[in-house]
Amino acid sequence: MPVLHQVTVVCHQFPPWRMGGLAEYAERCLHHLHRHRGDLRLRLYTMNHPGDQPRYGVSGGVPVVRPRMPRWLGRRLFDPGRALSARGQGLFALALLTFNLGTFLGLCRGRRRGSVVAVHDWQSTPVGILAATLLRLPVVYHVHNTEQTMAPRPDVADPLRIIGTCQRLMAALAVLVVVPTPEMGALLVRHGFPAAKIRVVPHGYEDPPETDGTAPDGATAPDDRAAIRAELLAAAGFPADSRILVFAGRLSPVKGVPTLLRALPDIVRWHPTTRLFLLGTGLPGTDQGAVVDRLVAELGIADRTHVYHRHLPREQVRRHYLAADLCLFPSTYEPFGLVSVEAMALGTPVLLGPGFSATIGTDGVRPTALRLTADRPDELARLAGNLLADKAYAAELGDRGRRHVERSFDWAASVDAAVAVYEEAVTARRPVPGDREGIPAGRRTVPRPTVADPAGEPR
Repeated sequence: MPVLHQVTVVCHQFPPWRMGGLAEYAERCLHHLHRHRGDLRLRLYTMNHPGDQPRYGVSGGVPVVRPRMPRWLGRRLFDPGRALSARGQGLFALALLTFNLGTFLGLCRGRRRGSVVAVHDWQSTPVGILAATLLRLPVVYHVHNTEQTMAPRPDVADPLRIIGTCQRLMAALAVLVVVPTPEMGALLVRHGFPAAKIRVVPHGYEDPPETDGTAPDGATAPDDRAAIRAELLAAAGFPADSRILVFAGRLSPVKGVPTLLRALPDIVRWHPTTRLFLLGTGLPGTDQGAVVDRLVAELGIADRTHVYHRHLPREQVRRHYLAADLCLFPSTYEPFGLVSVEAMALGTPVLLGPGFSATIGTDGVRPTALRLTADRPDELARLAGNLLADKAYAAELGDRGRRHVERSFDWAASVDAAVAVYEEAVTARRPVPGDREGIPAGRRTVPRPTVADPAGEPR
């Protein structure tokens, strides 16, 4: 029986290139995988963007390969003004094709018994499809985001259905499919993915290095929080006695930003000292940032709102979470939502949108965060207003959320679960086209695993 010796990870995003949470996830996952499973040979293939990165490097002890990309292409990628134009999308497609073909050539040279190829998201599915069909390597498909093909109102659509085709073909050819939440698994099943292949592996959370204000139990001393609050309020020009709301993420309808802004006037009416910080930027090539500014002006809340219109360093984001009375992430679609876990880990109470998994908002017995049932400003205002009015409950909810993160989102456990999936994949037969179930050899009598739907009912 084959034994797992090597994991080749293919992820188009990796630091220093960060367009969202995928790059940060890939970095942390690889570092912890190397730290906890030093017996495995690891290698990462990622895009050479920005194009001045060395072709070969090392990150956290893991070899990193960036296949060559023509310099003219690297210079033209992600021009903020043209990212979503026909030309911009064509350049991105060409860059992805170059990356996938270069990675495939690397896989051809690096094949060995006991190898698994871990493909992350649709951008890397072409090399996964080639590896499964031409090289007959076991492929595990990690699905992090299906917004463009499965969300009700995506920021960017898939009019030619190219992305959806890549997703479905990769799912058919992969030995197993990994998702971060049961709700994501249920969504894939509703869109035709084989339930027998799906494995749930939650993401982990990594505590930042301790600072002088960090208490022994992982919380942060009240005096330190007060100092951070005073500094942030002064920098934004807000009164020192303000109540602070914080949002971090893409400034888009999918993330619930318009709903949050429309709820703010009611929150301010009940709690006049409330101020809102928006950390993030709109999708490159869109007018999402300008739409937010117009809505702020129309609602008359410009003196209550501070919009950064840029991505802040991780430590600055953490400082805003520490200063907040409440962090709000009202997403209508959220594959996992690491920002919410990071805020909860600091003991700050959190409000989640209807798109979040129940695994984050509850410990199975009690709520660990407030959670919207719908994308409605009145419900958001009511929940936020009630929490701001009840400091004792806010402190209790924050503490409950912190303990939930400590128990449920451990990187060591996440890495162990991922390796178990890779070991299962390397011992299974390779699925062939037309095999919809993809059940490993010798396991056809094993019942399909139950995948819960978003309402918590088994399918």
